[in-house]
Amino acid sequence: MVKYTMTPTTNTEVKFEHIGAARLYKGSVRIDVKTMQAVIPVSEVRRLEAHWPAPVYDISDVMKNTDAAPIGKAWITRSGKAVMITINNVQFVSPLAQIKGMLKGERKYANVSMMCPVLPATSTPKPAEATA
Repeated sequence: MVKYTMTPTTNTEVKFEHIGAARLYKGSVRIDVKTMQAVIPVSEVRRLEAHWPAPVYDISDVMKNTDAAPIGKAWITRSGKAVMITINNVQFVSPLAQIKGMLKGERKYANVSMMCPVLPATSTPKPAEATA
């Protein structure tokens, strides 16, 4: 498992934990993370490429009901270097270069990482010494 830590401009430390992959499946983007599978439909992939937010759907909901409600959204970041994906209020990120390569057929998948805030370390008390 690969973990990176960086400090964004919001002065909040964030840890990136590789958690899954995004794959191209018949024109749609399938997002596989540890606990679920989500999809960005074909029509919405083009919207995402045009720098508009695209809805993300749970695959199991879409298979049961074609009018399923989105569970999140995906968009290209302001810097233009990554795709942010929010699913059920959990933030994921994938490098835009990998997504574009996947859409062109140059890559099999794009890495998906979860953004976890790093809590500040609290001072830990020294362990008590044993007395005899």
